Amino acid sequence: MRFEQPKGRSVAMTYDHCLAIIRASAAMGCPSIGFVEALKFETGLRRIDVIGEWMPGDAGQPFHWRGLTAGNISKDLILTIETSKTHVGVVRDLTVLPLVVEAMKAYALPKLGPVVINEETGKPYYDNRYTKRFARVRETAGVPQYVWSMDSRAGAVTETIAATGSIERARDLATHTTAKMTERYARSNGLEEARQVAEAREKLRQCNAVKRV
Repeated sequence: MRFEQPKGRSVAMTYDHCLAIIRASAAMGCPSIGFVEALKFETGLRRIDVIGEWMPGDAGQPFHWRGLTAGNISKDLILTIETSKTHVGVVRDLTVLPLVVEAMKAYALPKLGPVVINEETGKPYYDNRYTKRFARVRETAGVPQYVWSMDSRAGAVTETIAATGSIERARDLATHTTAKMTERYARSNGLEEARQVAEAREKLRQCNAVKRV
């Protein structure tokens, strides 16, 4: 028996959505939510790599932490981490990421241990608790219900392609292994990219015309 695969999502979080979530989370006393969404939107990291998780050890060994820790962020705010899914090394300068800078006005980075802490418990989030709290912040922020936390990564890819016209750069940002995977995250019908190509070709024609004169 074969089951039809569910269709991929067609929603991407936008810059305005993310900014509204950052501000609402700060006002609600849970700026960690805004920080997580900002970091995902600006860097393309997966949520699990940002909020982290406890992993069971091998052969009865104790649990160990997998995810972002204070040691991954230097004093000059350079983030360095290996992604859990593709094991790709990621380096990002947080000082040049406006949404992250905005989020850090309300969210203080811990000096030790996991970076993302649930303000209600003083401990890292469980994934399901994070999504529930995100939903409350989203509602307060006035962001549509159809925008999910997972859509910030799609927003990162979509905005990168729109800004650069390069799916390769978007692939590198999202640490995908193939451009085909990146295309699945791009929420665009190709119109804006086609316009950029047309403008670039027109500029090339003008340059060639000048050279011939």
